[in-house]
Amino acid sequence: MCWSGEASAVLAVAGFATTGYVVWKGESPRLYTALAYFSLMELLQAVTYSVIGQCSLPANQIATILGYLHITFQPFFINLMSMYFIPDHIRKKIEYPVYALCFASAAMMILQLYPFEWAGRCMIGEALCARNLCSVHGNWHIAWNVPINGLTNFVVGNVWTDFLTLYPTYMITGLILPFLYGSWRFTLYHFFIGPRLAMLLTDNPNEVPAIWCLLSIGILILVVKTPIRKYMHVKKWLLWPETIRSMKKRSGRSRSQPGPGNR
Repeated sequence: MCWSGEASAVLAVAGFATTGYVVWKGESPRLYTALAYFSLMELLQAVTYSVIGQCSLPANQIATILGYLHITFQPFFINLMSMYFIPDHIRKKIEYPVYALCFASAAMMILQLYPFEWAGRCMIGEALCARNLCSVHGNWHIAWNVPINGLTNFVVGNVWTDFLTLYPTYMITGLILPFLYGSWRFTLYHFFIGPRLAMLLTDNPNEVPAIWCLLSIGILILVVKTPIRKYMHVKKWLLWPETIRSMKKRSGRSRSQPGPGNR
């Protein structure tokens, strides 16, 4: 199997077409904004194929940096869509703190681009880590080589968790946070059909993010356009205040009821 710029262009068109359809249908901006953002990544990948492997070209280096920056801001859009599937009263309480954490994550990932001498270098073999800035061919899709610094080298992991160890703020805000505030169905769906599947489709850690982004278009189109969407909504969650209060009330009632020997 080998991907191409033409295939990415077709997927980008499909993503933008679905975005337009969802806008026309008057659906929530949370759905079509996220879909448009990830469609933009496919368009960028289509353009990147025109200069892939030509590391000395400014266009290649710019495309690589743009790919990294797109990844940097993805948690905003992941959470934008994730919060669509939880009740409005919960979303209104957490929305701004969630976006603040996404901003902190983006700031951290941008800092990882700067070659601080005291920070050292990222460890080769972790996702995106390289010594030169370039988009190259992976096993079947684009592999992004980015000279990240070693700000997060203190986080130790293994091959399966290398994206977590190099970009812990992304994983916390993009996957762990949505799960914690209750959008667990969409998060699990996203995880298994996104990063987990991407890791199974290549053994090149620098190729995993591009494959993950490619799969994200399919993930979002399925959620937006098919009956899968209705199964993503969550009405009850253990960590919501009303659920905790309800559990405490039930516990209190059960303790107050007399046992058989006290009647």
